[in-house]
Amino acid sequence: MPRGRPTGMIQAEYTDEYKEMCKQAWYSAGRPTNAIRWTEVTPEDEVNHRKPHIELLRKWKRERMWDFWADELDAKAVAIVEDNLVAQKSQMLIRQADMAWKLQDKGVEYIEEHGFDSSASAVQAIIRGAQLERESRGFGEMMLKMAKMGNEELTAEFITMVNRGFENGQLESATDAEEVIEKKEDDTDIDAVT
Repeated sequence: MPRGRPTGMIQAEYTDEYKEMCKQAWYSAGRPTNAIRWTEVTPEDEVNHRKPHIELLRKWKRERMWDFWADELDAKAVAIVEDNLVAQKSQMLIRQADMAWKLQDKGVEYIEEHGFDSSASAVQAIIRGAQLERESRGFGEMMLKMAKMGNEELTAEFITMVNRGFENGQLESATDAEEVIEKKEDDTDIDAVT
């Protein structure tokens, strides 16, 4: 006679809704593997006032592919965090560009009001402001634009940037550029497969 269950008593099956609650509780708790911790975070079945044994939880996890589901959620969370970081960085660069414009404006105001006497700081403010604005605006806007692109658009943009590097003399040989492009295409192919 099996131990732990009174003779003649049949226990009701757990519902799909309850199994879903168990999966969500497991994920919210950080996907525990320790039996004690896992059982602690598992909610009680409100209909039958009981919790499943750890072996049953492990069976549900395998059969219902909880890890696969959780990996997808983790990937989505990472993507959201990365998008937020890109947006924050872009916004910071745009703010810097706006501050640089104001700095230039103050420098021009000073020179217009006082002329070109000995205030090298006004001239320096204009020059530094223009440089900072150019760097910040271009990079911030580029990051926002690239954050919205798909793989094909990013690859095309990358090739355009490599070509621009040749034109500006920043890349020295076609071999170097081909290696960079091939590596990028290999990375894109891997992303497409996985």
